[in-house]
Amino acid sequence: MKFAEDNNQAAEYLRQAVPLMVKHNISPNPLNYALWYTYVSDRMPELNVELNKTLTTYGTCPTMLSEQLFREHMIKDEINSSDDVQASLIDLINDLHQHAEKTAVETEDYHSILEDSLDNLHNNEDGEPSLPLESVIQALSTHTKSISETARQFQNRMQEAQAEIQSLKEELNKSKQDARVDPLTNLFNRRAFDAEISQLVGINNPDIISSFILIDIDHFKRFNDTYGHLMGDKVLQYVGKLLKEVCPEPMLPVRFGGEEFAVLMPSTSVDEAANIAEQIRQKIQAIRIKQKKSGEIISSITASFGVSQLTADESAEQLVERTDKALYKAKDSGRNQIQISG
Repeated sequence: MKFAEDNNQAAEYLRQAVPLMVKHNISPNPLNYALWYTYVSDRMPELNVELNKTLTTYGTCPTMLSEQLFREHMIKDEINSSDDVQASLIDLINDLHQHAEKTAVETEDYHSILEDSLDNLHNNEDGEPSLPLESVIQALSTHTKSISETARQFQNRMQEAQAEIQSLKEELNKSKQDARVDPLTNLFNRRAFDAEISQLVGINNPDIISSFILIDIDHFKRFNDTYGHLMGDKVLQYVGKLLKEVCPEPMLPVRFGGEEFAVLMPSTSVDEAANIAEQIRQKIQAIRIKQKKSGEIISSITASFGVSQLTADESAEQLVERTDKALYKAKDSGRNQIQISG
């Protein structure tokens, strides 16, 4: 992304961008400034549309959405270029490997031909040995064996290098994965939740109503003890997939920790949140998992829910604590139900 404004124009964009960021409670870091500088310059209409939609929904631009918009609109070309370089490197290694393999095969064939020639030249036409010629051929054969062995070693090394490059590529892909994503469920984790809820509670706009759900898988420890952790992981993965389907953006489902999940719901009333929680409860209750070894169908999975609506001047800690109390009330009342915080 290149900026070609002169000093006067850049200063004007600065005067427009900073008050907007302050008005919408947006952190004044370089990434956000680049976004809002571009916004006021109106050079990327698609970015402006996305930012306007975000402001309408949240009253601000949450950190994760800012980073996502920055990647998609500001440095998309740079990311694509980096991916192209990486792909070219992998192609090069594959090409070298193919050439090394071909060279080794050709060298082996040449060695066989020379050995056959050596056998035919042990005696001359009169039946007398031709030692000088044999010595020469033997030397050539030895040299050919050496070349063949060198080629084989090169081929093996290139195979190892290819494996190393593949391993590095996988590590690169892992490092690209957001550190705020839970690897088991592919939901955002508690770290992402803490960042987003802090920003959400900082919005002083009575027109923006937000709600929050806490979810706890009932008797999950007992489930793990009975069926094993692998089956427990399958349940967590299924719930994570379910939450993604039922809670699309701008809602933010996260793995809160262990068998607990949470959903942040901007622009959602507590009644709407309770209805969504009921959908989730029914879908979890409908989970059926078949054990491969015994063929047993497991159908005893349920969850309890606490639901609350963010109130004015409430901190993130207070919201979580209040919702957690509603969750424990659901568990104490028999589990597999929803309790709304008063």
